[in-house]
Amino acid sequence: MNDSSTLETSHLPSPGRWHGLAAVVAIAALLVLSGCASLDDWQRQKIYRPTALQSAAEWQRLLATRGDVQALTVPVGGDGEQVQVLQVAAQPGQAAPVRVFYLHGTYRHAWQNLNKTTPMLRAGLDVSLPDYRGWGASSPRVPSEHSIHADAWAAWQALQAAALREGRPVRWVIYGHSMGSAVAVQLAQRLRGTPAYCALVLESAFTSFPDVAEAGVGWFGRQLTLLGGERMASIDRIAEVSPPVWLLHGSRDDTVPLALGRRLYEAAPSPKQWRTWPLGHSDLQTDPTGAYDQTWREIAAGCR
Repeated sequence: MNDSSTLETSHLPSPGRWHGLAAVVAIAALLVLSGCASLDDWQRQKIYRPTALQSAAEWQRLLATRGDVQALTVPVGGDGEQVQVLQVAAQPGQAAPVRVFYLHGTYRHAWQNLNKTTPMLRAGLDVSLPDYRGWGASSPRVPSEHSIHADAWAAWQALQAAALREGRPVRWVIYGHSMGSAVAVQLAQRLRGTPAYCALVLESAFTSFPDVAEAGVGWFGRQLTLLGGERMASIDRIAEVSPPVWLLHGSRDDTVPLALGRRLYEAAPSPKQWRTWPLGHSDLQTDPTGAYDQTWREIAAGCR
């Protein structure tokens, strides 16, 4: 199995960018200087940029457009709050023995990330995509690192219980894209030493929020990020996950520099794989050469 892939194709735009990071830093500076008590809420809103659906009717209309997509409602957090989990089958009506637990990044909700599941489905993997509270049809809130991790854990537990009710063995791939890579790492760390998952796959991953801020706008960006409580510091946890670990990254990623993904890879336990494509932050699934699809076939074969 090759340690890396280098492919040439045209540069496509990266739909998952954290747009305007410099502007966020500038406004945060003003808030700090003015002593604004709501800096934390403001910062969390700007960092995560959750995209919610406008109504339950919109959610039902979306579900009606895809017969292969089902929704699972999971209670979380008390007070009637919930997360919605999209479930997509590689072969409708037939449950796959290997499934992907897909943890998405900032901004786009699960439905808007369905296009990224295509290579997984082609590899014969079913995919489950939870929306954290604040995204999609899940309960509204300004998310935090704590709430996002809690939502991922609640969705994970619900899916494990559902698999047990099926009465057949299921193996899981934990996959995280962008911010979701940090959620995936913390979940994998929590499950370390158990047979709960067969692979950890991190795409467009970073070491920590402060590192991303520093890479984007320099030392001042790091300091302002440190004023809040959001860290998503995968670099502090990656050594404590169970391998195999796969890191996938675009060499033209202008949101999360390739160097941050490589640093996380170096700190990960072996066996591990590092794969790169000359693409951006959120478009590796568009690789025209078939190598990205092949990577998912290798992940699926390893789990089987």
